[in-house]
Amino acid sequence: MDGVLAAFAPVSLAQLALRFGLAVPFWRSGMSKWDGFLQLNDTAILLFASEFQLHLPGGPYPFPAPAVVAFAAGSAEVLLPVLLVLGLATRLASLGLLAMTIVIQLTVPDGWPIHVTWAAMALGLIAWGAGTLSIDRWLASPARRAA
Repeated sequence: MDGVLAAFAPVSLAQLALRFGLAVPFWRSGMSKWDGFLQLNDTAILLFASEFQLHLPGGPYPFPAPAVVAFAAGSAEVLLPVLLVLGLATRLASLGLLAMTIVIQLTVPDGWPIHVTWAAMALGLIAWGAGTLSIDRWLASPARRAA
């Protein structure tokens, strides 16, 4: 029975779905922060300067250097999803998005149901990689590609 079910959901398809599923929400968020190439919009900076707070013990605390943090977050939210969709440096990109998810959870504690989903997808990709439908696999040594 497991073999029949596995035929409907091969591991490589599941890994591809995880890559796209994790990439989409971060890509959308990242694209909303930019007005043009390397031109961060005022709203993104304003959110990090006045709205977003880190909910840590004794806090909440404002983000340090909000313009720098907004630029870094916006850049990562565009670059890391592209890497995921391509299946390039997948484990590293997933680790970056997992770290971002943790910071987002500290910023928006009530969003934990969706944050757990993002963390689970990132952890799956970190653990099992991009799969056969990826540049990572194409770049791997011939012996690893056969495995």
